[in-house]
Amino acid sequence: MLFALIEEEWEGELVGVDYSETSVQLAKQIAISRIEQSSSTELSSPVFEQWDLLHADPGLWNKDGFDVVLDKGTFDAISLSAESDNSGRRIHETYRACILPLIRPHGLFVITSCNWTRDEILRWFSEPDSELSIFREVHYPSYTFGGQKGQSVCTVVFQKA
Repeated sequence: MLFALIEEEWEGELVGVDYSETSVQLAKQIAISRIEQSSSTELSSPVFEQWDLLHADPGLWNKDGFDVVLDKGTFDAISLSAESDNSGRRIHETYRACILPLIRPHGLFVITSCNWTRDEILRWFSEPDSELSIFREVHYPSYTFGGQKGQSVCTVVFQKA
């Protein structure tokens, strides 16, 4: 996703984080390869960092948050975990509180999910305090099954107050 933003000439700082150090190393290798293959001398490279967002504070790369925070499957993966926190809540229930500090005021949170419906995503992220409100959504091809219409994937963009 970050490489696609670079190709579209995104000019802001890009930081990619992942729980897996192996994934971070792969992303760094891809970035190096793209720079080596590019004819542009101005091709920027995202910063890639390993980070367990549920159990550790962000590193110095966070600074004061980001204008745009992208989630393309992280919430889905965390939702599949049976792990609970110290208060007995499933860990995905703490995800929203973990990402809110990453988003600057008036910044955007873009989440793509294959496991949750649009309405479920809205309940998870725009309630209870309305700190995040729906800004836009991506409409994908839909299907009808058993009298219900739906999409196999949903992408919702929230804006922070």
